Amino acid sequence: MIFLFIVLFYMLGIRIGTYFIFKKHGIEGWKAFVPVVCSNEWQRLINKPQWWTFMMFVPGVNLFYIASQLTELSSAYNRFGFLEHVAAVLFAPFYLIWLGTSKQNWVGPGGAKIHRSMVREWADAIVFAVVAAWLIRTFVAEAYTIPTGSMEKTLLIGDFLFVSKMHYGARVPMTPLAIPFFHHTIPVLNTNAYSELIKLPYMKLPSFEKIKRNDMVVFNFPAGDTVTKEFESAQPYYDLERQMGRAAVWQQYKVITRPVDKRENYIKRCVGLPGDKLEVREGVLYINDALAYQPTGLNTPFLLVANADRNISPEEMKDYGIEIRGQLEQPGHYVILMSKADAERFSKHPFVKLLQPWSYDKTQDMGWTLYPNSHRYSHFNIDNYGPIEIPKKGKTIPLNDSTFAFYERCIRNYEGNTVERVGNKFIINGKEADSFTFAYDYFWMMGDNRHNSQDSRFWGFVPEDHIVGKAWFIWLSLDYNASLLNKIRWDRLFTSVHGRYAPTEKKFTE
Repeated sequence: MIFLFIVLFYMLGIRIGTYFIFKKHGIEGWKAFVPVVCSNEWQRLINKPQWWTFMMFVPGVNLFYIASQLTELSSAYNRFGFLEHVAAVLFAPFYLIWLGTSKQNWVGPGGAKIHRSMVREWADAIVFAVVAAWLIRTFVAEAYTIPTGSMEKTLLIGDFLFVSKMHYGARVPMTPLAIPFFHHTIPVLNTNAYSELIKLPYMKLPSFEKIKRNDMVVFNFPAGDTVTKEFESAQPYYDLERQMGRAAVWQQYKVITRPVDKRENYIKRCVGLPGDKLEVREGVLYINDALAYQPTGLNTPFLLVANADRNISPEEMKDYGIEIRGQLEQPGHYVILMSKADAERFSKHPFVKLLQPWSYDKTQDMGWTLYPNSHRYSHFNIDNYGPIEIPKKGKTIPLNDSTFAFYERCIRNYEGNTVERVGNKFIINGKEADSFTFAYDYFWMMGDNRHNSQDSRFWGFVPEDHIVGKAWFIWLSLDYNASLLNKIRWDRLFTSVHGRYAPTEKKFTE
């Protein structure tokens, strides 16, 4: 409440100060209190383009816009000092009233021709560079790196790529008070790099396109709303809670919450769109009962039986570029991950007795580890999952045992409703309800390395307000295990992600 009062006082003070400035320059004072009109008059006064006014309506950008206007006005009164400009921004209500009521020397837009010190020139250049880089990073594109093998062999560990914020419409910062270029934590200090004093609702700029099925998308990790500092990147909080119990987790670890835009960034392939029905049968993905697109080089599990029940070490398999996923009870029986092309070549190896596709059968459940983490659906496993319907904006569902299990998190966590179940009744925002209408579109994300991917099968749907951007192009790719001279994967440099790894058949892009 105190912070809100300060903001209101600041904005009203600027209007009052502007009133005196306008009167001093023969402009009707009432225009200072009409937002767009005031901005237009201010542009004329400091000789700036009229289109700058639109920046006033972009949260985050408007903070820099206001600061720029104040410092330009200060310069027009021949006040160039660094401290003068700091005072113009931080104490604008008092500063503007002082400029408007005192006999300050008006020298016009751009100010007098003066010599600035080298320190000041460098300071101005650095501030401009920081602001420009922040705007590009927030609204145009941002660099990311692939840290895990969940998208093998499409995106590789060591790929450095640019992600476009423009394609799906750049999201306006929801937590605008943040230190530029830090995502959520200040290294070494291990403290938040943002403040939640100001929280903005979900808004985004106009988009070039909508998310298409099989796009590779960067998004904020939905289950990252709550994290433990000790296990933040290793194990999601909700997995720990199911294993240990909530009381034990809170007693043993430091638990914190994060706003949507400060949660960890994930990249996966969007296999399911709003309204789709999704199912995995014997390790094969189906969308709306049709065979889904299978990426080139898709890593799938194979059963390897070695000759003479020979034991094979993980190091030996790495020499062939193959990952051992597990060893079965029978000697010499392994589950390995590889593409079909690699399997065809590897099957001719002398120590291979049998190599065939493998998957969990329907009797092998994965307990509560898979979404919706309910005993009712504990028979799901990563190779036999669903069917499940992906929520669509405006879609109304009946509330019952099944729908509540699948969509409670959407209703409560993502759409901000209070939800309570009393017997067979459902109470939403204090009122009994027998149905619910979704306010957001949702998406289903999966890794191409299906047996080594923490994806929607484990934590569910991705709401539209969690979408960050579209994978654009790879600008560098490093093989960390290669020798110094062979570390760079030259064939991947400056390749378009979707041009190289997107489906080409029309039936998979509709």
